[in-house]
This record gives sequence, C-alpha cells and structure tokens, in this order.
Amino acid sequence: MPAAGQRTPGQIPVWYRAAVRGSARPDRDLEWANAGGAEAVPPGESREFTGVSTQQEPARPGGGPDGGGTAAAGGGPAGPGTSKVFRLPGPVVLWWAWVVFAVVNLADLAIQGHDRTSAQIAIGLLAITGLVYACALRPRVITDADGIALLNPIRDFRVPWGLVSDIYLGESVQVHCSPGAAAKVKVLHSWALYAPRRSRLRAEVRGSRWERNLASRPSGYGRMPAEAREAAKQTTVELMAREIKNMASQARERGAAGGAVVRSWAWSSLAAVGVPAVVLAVVIAIG
Repeated sequence: MPAAGQRTPGQIPVWYRAAVRGSARPDRDLEWANAGGAEAVPPGESREFTGVSTQQEPARPGGGPDGGGTAAAGGGPAGPGTSKVFRLPGPVVLWWAWVVFAVVNLADLAIQGHDRTSAQIAIGLLAITGLVYACALRPRVITDADGIALLNPIRDFRVPWGLVSDIYLGESVQVHCSPGAAAKVKVLHSWALYAPRRSRLRAEVRGSRWERNLASRPSGYGRMPAEAREAAKQTTVELMAREIKNMASQARERGAAGGAVVRSWAWSSLAAVGVPAVVLAVVIAIG
C-alpha cells in the first residue's frame, strides 16, 4: 500500500487535471486522485478539454509528473474507440454570445420588418453566423488511438501517429509530419489551439513573480513538488501541446503505422457561409 502523498500506477494529481481546464488552483487539490475514477473516458466516447495559451518552445514529452503529459487528457494515448478533443473556451463563448445576438435580431426583424431591406439584413446575419461558426465553434484538435485530426475553419487534416515527427508550440500548436528522418517536414497549424506572445509573456512574468515574491504566491505553492510548481506556472495550451506530444511519442514507441496526411474541405463551414452569401447576392441583384 503506498505511503501518504505517494502515487500508485494509474494515478494523477488533481491539480494537474484542473490545469488543463484552465482552472488550476495551486493552493488546493494537492492530494492525488485515481485517474480511473470520474476522469476515465469510457470506450466509444470522446472527452473535451478546454483552456488558454502558452510559451513558444518545442512541446516536450512528459509535461506532467513522471513524464505522463497533462493528466486531464488521461496521461497517455487514447484507447481503442476513444477520442479526446482539445479546444479553447473563448471561441465557444464568442459563438454562443453571437447566437444570442443573432436570434434576438432575427426575431425583431420577423416581427417588425417586412420589406426587402429587412430580408437582406436577416440573410446577412445568417452569413455572419456561418462565419462565426467556421472560425469559432468548429475548430478543434481531436486525437485517438490512430492519429490526430486538425479541424480548421475551411480545411481539415488527418495525420496518423506514425507520420507525426514532432509537436511544436509557436503562435499555435504545430504538427510536424515526416515519413522519415531525411524526408521533408510538412508543418500543419491548428487554428483552435493558439498561443499569442502576450499570453506567453504574462505567464512568464507571473511565474517569475511567484519565485521572487513570497507575498504574491498562491497559498500552498511552496509545499508543492517541483513539477507541480512548474506546471502551475504554465498556461493551458502548453499543457495540451505536451499531452499531444506525449501521445505521439508513445504511439511511435508502439510502432504506430505511418501513411499519408488526409486533407479535406470543411463542407459544413463552406455551406454555412456560402449559401447565405449567395442568397444575399441574388436578393441584392434582383432588388
């Protein structure tokens, strides 16, 4: 039986799971919790993780304790029939805020506006709604046992783990694809997981203040293990990138099959923007 404060295999710290959701509290949740409990992802289901931005550097494997990556994503590759979704909460909030705005205005136009101008405004609102859907709600990164999928506003990319040579974090999460060490590297960018320089700078400044100024530290920060303090100073996109990095590394160690990058158009986004835009152009032309 493990001593108090120690982890057993398959266990991850509560604070680390919380960090990926953008709600890490270093002053609490220092105990260890079983990863197979409420955080387990049942076979055939997907789990979505949200958070915010990070530092510019290669995403290193083992971002979490014991090299397990971010614990909120399970600390390892997805099992058969499971998938994990990585995205930020801000664009989702923006989407729903716009939906409320659009619905209120469309209802007002339906009640009070019965002319051609009202119809044009209504169709224009639908076109903008499609654009917000394409740029805010749809983008995400999905991982499973076979590979990683980048869903961007108008283009999707599916990459098998055997083709992923590295995961980097610049202005956004970047997937480096190469069939071999001497082959040319193809870089794919994720629209969903972005990391602006200002956010990275804020995270670095906050971490530096915590190290220099005891008064500014969260309660309990000094009692946390070194890896816990380091993770508490990181922003969530970095934790997500390191989790994906860890999954890719483990898949390569298992001898994951390679293949080719599968590219496809995001037809739902194109239809959501294009159909109202064409209708609006026709209404204006015949008006």
